[in-house]
Amino acid sequence: MANPLLGGESSTQWYSPSTRLSAHHKWRDWTNQLQIPVLETNRSTQQIPTWEAKRARSCALCPLDPVHHEWYVTLRLPLQFFTSCCPLIANPSRLFLRRDWTNLGDGPAGLIADGLLTNDVADYMCFRAVCRTWRLWSTDPRKHGVLDRRFHPRQWIMLRQKGSPACRRDFMNVSAGYCRYVNLPELRGHDVFGPTTEGLLVLLDRTTWVVRILNPFTRQVLDLPPATTLLSCNDLELTDFRNNLRRDLLQVSGAGLAADSTIAVHFREIRTVAIIKPGDVKWTVVDRGRSILPALSFAGRFYCATTEAVMVVETSTDQPPRLAIVAKLNRPFSRMMMDTVHLVENDGELTLVDRECKGSRNPRKYEVYRVDMHARKIVPVHGLGGRAVFIGIELALSVSPSVFSSVNADTIYLGFDEMLRGYMDYSPINLMDGTSEPRRFKGSRNGVPLYGPQGVDDCLSWSVTGYRDESNDN
Repeated sequence: MANPLLGGESSTQWYSPSTRLSAHHKWRDWTNQLQIPVLETNRSTQQIPTWEAKRARSCALCPLDPVHHEWYVTLRLPLQFFTSCCPLIANPSRLFLRRDWTNLGDGPAGLIADGLLTNDVADYMCFRAVCRTWRLWSTDPRKHGVLDRRFHPRQWIMLRQKGSPACRRDFMNVSAGYCRYVNLPELRGHDVFGPTTEGLLVLLDRTTWVVRILNPFTRQVLDLPPATTLLSCNDLELTDFRNNLRRDLLQVSGAGLAADSTIAVHFREIRTVAIIKPGDVKWTVVDRGRSILPALSFAGRFYCATTEAVMVVETSTDQPPRLAIVAKLNRPFSRMMMDTVHLVENDGELTLVDRECKGSRNPRKYEVYRVDMHARKIVPVHGLGGRAVFIGIELALSVSPSVFSSVNADTIYLGFDEMLRGYMDYSPINLMDGTSEPRRFKGSRNGVPLYGPQGVDDCLSWSVTGYRDESNDN
């Protein structure tokens, strides 16, 4: 049931990450971020339940008589936000709005909405959920396409979990360290891949094989043509009566923007990179048959890595779409030795991590490079600029140790993909002093060994492990 106070726009709830993960790791409590609605009274310190608490439209918000007690909505935001967006507010560190929220005026409300949207679309959607008037004074994402970058939750990742309700997913803000869960009925009947670099989810309909792009916070969905049109004749004959095999072949290994209005998708099992625009009736194949490991969107373009080079999808109007070389690798990596390369956006730069086998009894060697677009080469760098990088075969993530205190700077953490669980695949790896730690596996999760204690690093390692989320629709 939609919450009457929210006007049916929000189905999310905030929670403290420390209540969900191991007590061995302390998460930073970013309570100064926007968490609305939170109600306070000017005559009592009693905290009122959040908006998500069920109540009838006509009932009072608390046992106190609202006629004699004025109520306020509190937006918990950093002081700098209000100083820059709304300097005329008397108390900028905590903005109090009277019960008559329309008195705020479209000027200040518009400035606050614009500032929130620039910072985080999740905060912006909470702002719009407060009342109808605030929605009128802010841009409605549903009037714009899913590919509008203003509304992409780039700072959010979807966490892997078991035992949660069928269509509820937990998301983590990796730039601030807090979590929230979102109810997404759109996931029913779909395999879920992702998220993309832009924070979008890629869905595959299990019945029609239609590919869908979902923004988990604005709830916008973009329908794309069935992925079965990309299967070869042999693939179609082989999978005619074997839907499970067809689902395996159509697993999405990478997706994202290739241009302002173009989406690129990599299907690793059929070795195909294809693009499509909203409204197109069929996919356009960019490359088929080439072995590609990582593929991601960076600065609005779609990049991938082969055994010899970093490549980008070119979509110029005067030529057919194609893969073009951005920079050649310093060495061709060997698949026989299980060598891998990994692309990650690291603090605004496209970074490549080279994982090389140095013999069956020696730990892997890791080299880090910055992809120089102008010089068309990869440049060796020492460390990760004080950040930590989590790498999987298909996904990668860069985070700041200032947000996650248990994560070490200039350190590589491995995901749980099969190719990253070898005998000499130590994790974490400190790039500054060259030290690494053997993984100590304790038990397993879905057949994949774990190491303990389980905490933030384990959670983030799982988030970069390639997967198909087969949601339970019951």
